[in-house]
Amino acid sequence: MLLRRGLRRDCLEPGTEIIVDGYQAKDHSLKRANGRDVTFTDGSKIFLGSSGTGAPYEEELLKARREKGRC
Repeated sequence: MLLRRGLRRDCLEPGTEIIVDGYQAKDHSLKRANGRDVTFTDGSKIFLGSSGTGAPYEEELLKARREKGRC
């Protein structure tokens, strides 16, 4: 899923601090969640939701992260 959004393996190294915006499964015993956005410590976001909802900002932010050498 992340690769389809343009996030390469080297963009998310082990130990990278992120915030995931989403929701937990109704059955809490499953310990699962569905993420919608990933926010990096620099404030940039990557949209993870389905392609049907659209994400107007994701291309701009990925480009900005790459220009800054973060991805």
